[in-house]
Amino acid sequence: MIDTLCRKFRLIHVCGDVLYPARIKDRESGEVAFRLAKGGNTKDDSISVQNEEEMIEKVLHLGFRVRARTEKPVSRGGRAGLYAIDEQAIRSYKLIETGEVHA
Repeated sequence: MIDTLCRKFRLIHVCGDVLYPARIKDRESGEVAFRLAKGGNTKDDSISVQNEEEMIEKVLHLGFRVRARTEKPVSRGGRAGLYAIDEQAIRSYKLIETGEVHA
């Protein structure tokens, strides 16, 4: 089974929370994929991406935002939302395979 969270790429929230891009299940199609958006926070404004490397490329180099959450679900005090690396809420990001850290 595929882990719903991407462990290769982490967003560090300004409060210190570690956010992982999360795969989301489409209620209509049943597809489980990363949801990326350049515009608004709706399904119509977003695209589905299956591949982790493609998702990371689009977020790092093409200005997409990604749905991400903490390991702990929101129902247990975690954090979730739509985040971009260049927004105020994100302090830095880490690429785990390469060891890169960007602040």
